[in-house]
Amino acid sequence: MFCDRLSNQLAAQEEKKNGKKNAPLVGDGMPRLLTGDEFYNQVSEHRRAAEEEAAAKEVRRIEREGRAAAMAVWKEAEAARLKRNEERRATYKEEVRLWEEERDCAKLEKRRPRWTKPKQGKLESPLPKPTLDDVEEDDECGVNEDEDIDGNDSDGGSLEV
Repeated sequence: MFCDRLSNQLAAQEEKKNGKKNAPLVGDGMPRLLTGDEFYNQVSEHRRAAEEEAAAKEVRRIEREGRAAAMAVWKEAEAARLKRNEERRATYKEEVRLWEEERDCAKLEKRRPRWTKPKQGKLESPLPKPTLDDVEEDDECGVNEDEDIDGNDSDGGSLEV
């Protein structure tokens, strides 16, 4: 991903230096033979470059939509994780409050508390954000060849009666 971005940046710098990306075909004010081979080749090259740019733009749009969808799913999962962690913290605080009451009561009665202070335990760690590689892997995987399309869990060799 980093190499792709870097190569795109380098290509953009070179195109900017050359200045031929969006250069007009007839822009210097000089007359041209419009039916000549040289000009025809320039026009066909210009059209091909425009088509390639349009195709690349469409691919980038599709990738951006895929990333946006993956990020939406991730945000929902992350919000659910944060909610579960918050519930766990609230439960822990309530347990500690009850334990502190028991501890204070035990001090007044000059005895040991009946139970030890509760431990919070581990919270759920954050899920990694989806990357471009994750989105591409999901697109490439599609349907596995090993899975049956009709949904049967048969091993293919045994007959069930």
